[in-house]
Amino acid sequence: MKKRILVVDDERNIRITITKSLQSEDLAVDQAISGEEALDRMVIYPYDLVLLDLRLPGMSGMEFMEKVKELDLPAKIVVISAHGTIDLAVKILKAGALDFIEKPFSPNEIRQIVAKYI
Repeated sequence: MKKRILVVDDERNIRITITKSLQSEDLAVDQAISGEEALDRMVIYPYDLVLLDLRLPGMSGMEFMEKVKELDLPAKIVVISAHGTIDLAVKILKAGALDFIEKPFSPNEIRQIVAKYI
């Protein structure tokens, strides 16, 4: 059975880059442009890993992580963001994310982070 990945980012190019980077792997990659859409998908499908941007329209990435905990959804989350600081990375990890990867990233970096957690 293929592992399922959910890419949550409002930037189309980021979603496409990540999807193409993981295309050759034995993975099913879905996309969402908002936290709300991602939550709707997570209620239907069990995802093995969520790649989550912090700055999203509507619900922020941090709010999304809080909602995932509140709903008790099983989710491994790796945060991707162009606005990283050490303080933010610590806050993200304390909120339940497994890791933090800073934009811009290479396709190889995405493949490595996905391989590490699934």
